[in-house]
Amino acid sequence: MARFSADTRQAAWLGFSVWTLSCGLFVLPTWLGAGALPARFLEHVAVLYVVGIALTTLVHLAAVRVRQRAIATKLVAMFLAVAAAAVVLGVADFLASWWLRLAPGDDPFALVAKTLNNIVGYFWLYGLIAAILVVIQVNRTVRERERELADARAAEIEARALAAKAEAAASAARLAALRYQLNPHLLFNALNAASSLVVTHRNEQAEALLAKLSAFLRQTLVTDPQGTVTIGQELATIETYLDVEAVRFGERLRVALDCPPELEDCLVPGFILQPLVENAVKYAMAPTRDTVTLRITVAREHDDLVITVEDDGDPAKVADVRPGTGVGLANVRQRLEVLYGARGTLRAQPLPHGFRASVRLPLATQPTTLRAEAG
Repeated sequence: MARFSADTRQAAWLGFSVWTLSCGLFVLPTWLGAGALPARFLEHVAVLYVVGIALTTLVHLAAVRVRQRAIATKLVAMFLAVAAAAVVLGVADFLASWWLRLAPGDDPFALVAKTLNNIVGYFWLYGLIAAILVVIQVNRTVRERERELADARAAEIEARALAAKAEAAASAARLAALRYQLNPHLLFNALNAASSLVVTHRNEQAEALLAKLSAFLRQTLVTDPQGTVTIGQELATIETYLDVEAVRFGERLRVALDCPPELEDCLVPGFILQPLVENAVKYAMAPTRDTVTLRITVAREHDDLVITVEDDGDPAKVADVRPGTGVGLANVRQRLEVLYGARGTLRAQPLPHGFRASVRLPLATQPTTLRAEAG
């Protein structure tokens, strides 16, 4: 009874919160318009709530079942699970509407057309839920591999060569963990925003948001955590992430990117800027209602590439909240040290108005490899 894993508890919380929010948003317009909620209307909502949570559980079980499979198999299986869940919920919605609410004079074809439209909305909603569940399972896999790696390292302490190999593998595992360490607030906020847009029939905005989030998740899944990308690709991924956050913050979030064209082909570790930008959004944007400008600049200094992420958040509203030594910044420092040794550094410091984080690494235009030698 007490042996539920952390990812199972996360999935249960996700299903409960998503369907509570969705059904709440579905009920709210009727309650505000009529001032009362008919009993049959509430029975209809209860059917959607119970069936929606049950199907979320089945999608979670599908994610658990395929978490060790190849990416192609995983994508096909999750697509089928999402499609099946959307159809089943759409049919349940149709039957509940017919049994509880359809008057003798209503057009049944109109109800069928509405059901098909609802199935499309449910497909998008379950698709986003499935993406989050897959990320949860990937995190679980990474944690399991890290534990296995720790056990192997403890057993190989006496052999110097084996210890060096274990250290290299541990570095790879830490980089992989950082790759999958997506900010859960981004996923949950995007999911809630998409749910609100679908319920209020703003389908075009919901599709635009889901397309941006899908692009960000796809880039996260396909990027090699031990490899490099061009600074142009890294900035494009950051822009996609900020587009998703812009749905939450609107015009209060201003972004300024400054990268000379001649530096766009320089190579950097994939997702090296993601924790820095998330740090700025979390601590500069979230605590205030003021407009905040986020600046990302790329410059060359001798044989080094310097990337700066700076915000002008109000320090009075984030005092004692952002000391500059969080998990995200620590992970960036660790990756830079593993990849570039003493030449890879991160400097983070508060400003009179805002915060600045600067990454310095060797200037390179050819793929680099992970340093395999032990420290």
